[in-house]
Amino acid sequence: MSRKVERVSAFRKLLRVEQWYKNLMLGVPAIFALKLGDASIYPRLLLGYITLSLASSSVYIFNDIRDLEADRAHPIKRFRPLASGQISIKEAFVMLALLLVSSILLASMLDKLFTLLVILFITLSTFYSLFLKRIAVVDVTSIALNYLIRVVSGAVLIKVEASSWLVSGFFFLALFLALSKRKAELVTTGSGARDVLKIYSQRWLDQALAMAAAMTIVTYAVYCAEAPLGRRLVPTIPVMAFFLLRYTLALEVNNGEHPHEIIMRDKPTLISALLLVASVITLVYLPIEF
Repeated sequence: MSRKVERVSAFRKLLRVEQWYKNLMLGVPAIFALKLGDASIYPRLLLGYITLSLASSSVYIFNDIRDLEADRAHPIKRFRPLASGQISIKEAFVMLALLLVSSILLASMLDKLFTLLVILFITLSTFYSLFLKRIAVVDVTSIALNYLIRVVSGAVLIKVEASSWLVSGFFFLALFLALSKRKAELVTTGSGARDVLKIYSQRWLDQALAMAAAMTIVTYAVYCAEAPLGRRLVPTIPVMAFFLLRYTLALEVNNGEHPHEIIMRDKPTLISALLLVASVITLVYLPIEF
């Protein structure tokens, strides 16, 4: 591998491009607002996606700079670009500044409220890196709120109002995923991997996961029962329940630490996730009255 290719690869890892998929949550409001057929929303959603991706990467870099010494002592994290010396601290600071400024400038070109949400996203993520990630329950709640900001940002960009029940459901789903990550970390690397893992027990995490999964299903079911559009989606409630249960089982047998790893490595979980998305889109856009 040439020096130039190695540098590009190192910067890609520093930006954690593989984590940008989380910002696709921007598109969720468009599905339920029946906007997928409106071509005018896609340029705004694309720019919004780029904005949040740049903002996310700036926070990842900040976190790597702050945890540099700890990462160097970690058996896996020591191979990260900054900890391994592939990228200098000065280069990381320059990249952080460029991403931060670019994301806010781009957001300001789209919408004032969206700009405030991007600033809130960056602020919450920064506070998370500084100290929130060390406070039990606050850490996973912060992660869930960042997912929620992504969803609300999508609604703001395309000028639609998101159902409170639907927003609540996505918050509990994000909380479920955050708790599942903590459980995977505790099982695979032990309590020494994070300060907060010294507080969590596997029993508590199992109880919290069960509660978050139950609240996700309940809020989604209420949305299906109460919202006119949601009534089309009643058949998807069992699919949602199966996905959460199967995901929990995949987590139990250590099929990964990150949500995308768990979903991709366990075929029933992957199939149920794809089926859920496909069935929601199909039923929402099916041209018949329910």
